[in-house]
Amino acid sequence: MGRRNAGEGVIYQDKNRGLWIYQVSYKDSNGSAKRKKFAAKTKHEAMEKGKAFLMANQQGSILLKADMTIADWIDEWMENYVKPRIRPRTFEKYWSSLKNYIVPKFGNLKLAALDASSLQKHFNSLLVNGRADGNALSPSTVRAARRYFSMCVDDAVREGLVLRNVVRLTKSPKLTRKEIVVLTRDEVTTLIEGARQINNEFMRNMMPEILSFTVKTGLRQGEVFGLKWEDVDFKNSCVFIRRSLAHVVGRGVVFQEPKTKNSRRRVLLMLEDVQSLKEYREWQKNYADELGDKFARNGLIFTSPFGEPISPTNFSRRYFKPLLKKCNINSDFTFHGLRHTHATLLLQQGVNPKIVQERLGHSSIKVTMDTYSHVLPDMQRQAVDALRELFK
Repeated sequence: MGRRNAGEGVIYQDKNRGLWIYQVSYKDSNGSAKRKKFAAKTKHEAMEKGKAFLMANQQGSILLKADMTIADWIDEWMENYVKPRIRPRTFEKYWSSLKNYIVPKFGNLKLAALDASSLQKHFNSLLVNGRADGNALSPSTVRAARRYFSMCVDDAVREGLVLRNVVRLTKSPKLTRKEIVVLTRDEVTTLIEGARQINNEFMRNMMPEILSFTVKTGLRQGEVFGLKWEDVDFKNSCVFIRRSLAHVVGRGVVFQEPKTKNSRRRVLLMLEDVQSLKEYREWQKNYADELGDKFARNGLIFTSPFGEPISPTNFSRRYFKPLLKKCNINSDFTFHGLRHTHATLLLQQGVNPKIVQERLGHSSIKVTMDTYSHVLPDMQRQAVDALRELFK
């Protein structure tokens, strides 16, 4: 076995031929990974041949891309640098942001011609009239576009296509955190009871269960929609989060890995919720038997009326939003708000934030505390009351 030298290649001796062999890896003009061997009587000579080839190949690659436009580089970056390492839904977010907010303004510009001043003016203008209807984009949307584009140019620097990342010289817009909308315990009850009055038979049975389950587990929408019966441990009263469902433009509904390492987790259930799931499973089986081949039997817990995975957009527009209106609940409330409601109610009850973090699948306790900072004043009051009780 040869010895890798300085991270460039592998050098070894072919004793039968009396030669030193230096093997290097490189990319051809199409970006495909290749290997090439160089033989010489001495180790030094073989390595010199290989290094000379790598240098010529690198210079040739840079020259080929010297006239590349920003739009072309974004296309290449998305396909070769981003797509292999992120989830489909995240890929769609990157692509949509760059396509809508960077390419229209700078797409035809050469990479080397990009300057910080023009970029800053553009980011500022997006905050005024960046939307398709001429209205302002939110600071978080502009920050995301700037972040993705900066990552894109970072890799252009690594490739030697530009000398520095001018995106980093611009100022990111100040983030204004949108207030989280949550429900009170009474509003949760009202919403679930309202769902039990829906005229449609399928939704009258499925909707109360999905609302109750979500607000009591704090799962993300994609995690709820992606759950299968095999993920439920009825004996030990828990559910395992193993996948997430997302809607990707051009591909429809797809299953993907959980968002982070901490997202793959076990969430305990109350005994009454386990019993409710059992009853719902029995109802779903009978409902599916009545439909026969018209019902897709894919093991999903929560489905469309014909057993297919739920389309998030269709679910919100046709069922969730009308239910909010019927129950006189704030129209700004979203299905994701059930997750926020779960966390807020637990923290208000004095549950350890670390436990809340684990149930939510947050990557760190900081994420949990930053997200639910609105609950902190109440928690401080509980701490003071506890101290008063302790020392009275």
